[in-house]
Amino acid sequence: MYRRLLSNTVLFSVSTFGSKILLFLLTPFYTSILTDAEYGVTDLIIQTGNVLIPLVSMGIINAVLRFGLDETTDLKGLFTTGLVVILVGEGVLALCYPLLQSIGLLSDYVLLLLLYVLMANLHAVFGAMAQAMGKVRLYAGSGILCTALVVAMNLLLLSVFRLGIVGYVLSNVIADGVVALVLFGTLGLWRYFQPAAVGRGLVRQMFRYCLPLIPATVCSWIINISDRYFISFLIGPDVSGLYAVGNKVASILLILSGIFTSAWQLSIVSERSKAEQERFFSNVFSVYEAGALVGASLLMAASRLVMRFLAAPDYFSAWHYAPVLILGTAMACLGSFFASVYVAEKRSSAALVTTLAGAGVNLAGNALLIPLYGAMGAAVATLLSYLVILIARAVHSRSLLRVAWKVPRFVLAMGILLLQCVLVEWENTPLALVCCLGILALYFRPLWRAWKTGIFTRR
Repeated sequence: MYRRLLSNTVLFSVSTFGSKILLFLLTPFYTSILTDAEYGVTDLIIQTGNVLIPLVSMGIINAVLRFGLDETTDLKGLFTTGLVVILVGEGVLALCYPLLQSIGLLSDYVLLLLLYVLMANLHAVFGAMAQAMGKVRLYAGSGILCTALVVAMNLLLLSVFRLGIVGYVLSNVIADGVVALVLFGTLGLWRYFQPAAVGRGLVRQMFRYCLPLIPATVCSWIINISDRYFISFLIGPDVSGLYAVGNKVASILLILSGIFTSAWQLSIVSERSKAEQERFFSNVFSVYEAGALVGASLLMAASRLVMRFLAAPDYFSAWHYAPVLILGTAMACLGSFFASVYVAEKRSSAALVTTLAGAGVNLAGNALLIPLYGAMGAAVATLLSYLVILIARAVHSRSLLRVAWKVPRFVLAMGILLLQCVLVEWENTPLALVCCLGILALYFRPLWRAWKTGIFTRR
């Protein structure tokens, strides 16, 4: 089981890491072509689309992947249900066109937003089917193709045709659409679209699993996106653009975590005994926690340097938001690990409740802190919300699966990381690096043990 996790992680690393890093490195290109305000609006369109994607699909893609991992599931009924739900949801979204047009910042881009959501959902459901059918290499390859298309379209539409915001979003629409067609044809998915194969029992189970994920998605949107809206309306889209670029530094950690998560979700469903499952989760979490917090500390110390390479000079001041956002992202990564317990146990309602708690903290934090501290207040609110989610999931998930966690060590690490945030803000690089050494010393043992015992090379 460890070897399978390692194999899938390496595979997704080749696909996802190269793809995401390439898009990440394009940030200087974007910031040199788009103004602060344009980048802020572009970020709002993409982020709004990202929250509409699971809402329109009713979370069915999560159910397609989760139930597709069960060997007894009928893939024809699974695929037909998923595709029909997506198409119906897109039709309902189209009926909301006037409502979307009333949102000032989005009014000129509603049709583009509808296309973005449709293509992303089709790409996602076809990709989920590829994983369910065991075509992991094809799925990984489709990620590389998608990135290549995004890059090519960005260079063409932004640099040559100068389409600005429209070109940025349209690049993603074209890339998702082409990759969806490739997956559909390569997998022969037309053979799996059979309405007669849809069973009432399977549909009921799928919706029981995915429906709680809809409000959970709304709560995730509140945490991930509401700060942009608060900043845009209370301060201005130019500051929102800077904040979005600052968040790009934190996204490096999210990219690395996403590689692991893509592989991890294929390993959590098995017929192991509960004791074996708990040992497996605990061993993996000890290494994952160490990697997340050591990575966060290193990235915080290098945030100013990263920003110099990441964005145009006009955006350099965005580095101030990066350390707190990086720490918040680390908490989000750890929280997502405990959420995998809910996936394994098919307890999506628990994910909803814990995300709801975090969303409440985020809204209150944005309302109270942004008027006082500007965009930095939004970063703090994000950190607090993810910390609440992590604690809630760590406590509640123990009733389902007891994942071993050394809490005193984590508390000490949080104290060091918070101090490092302050030191980086004060531009005290030497002491910030001392904090990095402190975090590495705290988590050296699990990292060394994983390397020495070959935890990820055992069968």
